[in-house]
Amino acid sequence: MAELTVKPWRRAGKDRLYVNLPGPRGQAVAWLDCLTGVVTITDAAHESSALDLIRDWCRTDSRSVPPLTVVRKPPPPPVPPRPASPPTVLPALPPLTTEDDLASNRPGEGVRGMIRADESKRKWLVRVAAKLSGDDLTRSELSKGLDGERLVGGLLDGLRAYGWYVLHAVPLPSGADIDHVVIGPPGVFTVNTKHHPDAMVWVGDKRLTVNRNSYPYIEKSSLEGSRTAELLHRWCGLAVPVHPIIAVVGARTLTHKGKPDVDVLDGAQILTALGSRPPLLEAHRAAAVFDIARRRSVWAQFGRRTG
Repeated sequence: MAELTVKPWRRAGKDRLYVNLPGPRGQAVAWLDCLTGVVTITDAAHESSALDLIRDWCRTDSRSVPPLTVVRKPPPPPVPPRPASPPTVLPALPPLTTEDDLASNRPGEGVRGMIRADESKRKWLVRVAAKLSGDDLTRSELSKGLDGERLVGGLLDGLRAYGWYVLHAVPLPSGADIDHVVIGPPGVFTVNTKHHPDAMVWVGDKRLTVNRNSYPYIEKSSLEGSRTAELLHRWCGLAVPVHPIIAVVGARTLTHKGKPDVDVLDGAQILTALGSRPPLLEAHRAAAVFDIARRRSVWAQFGRRTG
């Protein structure tokens, strides 16, 4: 057993003798109140040795100590175990039907729907005349958007050969969509494609400027990413890293003048940007996230708060 030490202590009218474990910060195993003769045992394992040391000290010290009375300090009550947290109850995953499965969506599927709706509003005779003459009735902005999504979507589809998962035109309750959702070892990426042929694009902290015209792309993409993270956490029961990205297509220059919380990059370089990210998601978890994200009915809850 470790050798014990004795140490007198006086302060503010108190006169005590402590019996400690060895070492500069040795814990007290007993202490004597020299004014009352009460010995308090704080460690029952050292009681016998501590009392012998206290008696020896009392015989050799010149002070008069009343007859010894031994009291034993009860051990602290056991710490009750922490109650187990109730298991997280996940929403019931709806059955996967052909209509509900987003995995078959082509790049630009949402834009194609807008183009079809736009064309259907025109009179039949105008559509026939345009077809015969080769005129394009599609709004130029929609056509540019479709071209951009096709380009970026085609590049992203190449990731499937390496075990990644890619979804296109993920519909949202607002009627808009997320151009591309990519799931791989670095996590989940929400990709918005912006096609600005031959434009000068400047990236700030909060805004993106195209030929000196400011657009709220960064703010919207950031919100889209955070809401996607909330949605997947609700359905998966685990925190899923989500990285919002703006892929700029066709720009003459892309200049960064700020550090937004969204990655803004040249769409042609998107594979390099995604592949250079460190792995954060194990393969089986990525597959589980894809199994949830491919369901149209899951995204119907996008942006809705729970609780």
